[in-house]
Amino acid sequence: MIEKFGRERFISESGAQKMHSDDYGVLFKRDMQHGEPVMFVEVVNSTPEPDGSFRNYTIRVPPAIRTAREAVAWTFGKSQTEYSPEVQT
Repeated sequence: MIEKFGRERFISESGAQKMHSDDYGVLFKRDMQHGEPVMFVEVVNSTPEPDGSFRNYTIRVPPAIRTAREAVAWTFGKSQTEYSPEVQT
């Protein structure tokens, strides 16, 4: 849905705030009027598209996440200290 709406537009119009960025991605937080905040990490696919470009993805993560690396590690079922890929595919 974010892809159809437009990633930059979604971030801008949703009121999401950039919380952290590192070599793993960018972590955003969107406060909600009722309930817990929505956290998501924006990452770049390391595999190029057929035209040579690299596609961005937005992945929702738990609200307790504090760093982009921790968010990406969570998607693999690991802690940020356990997550240390030697090669990205």
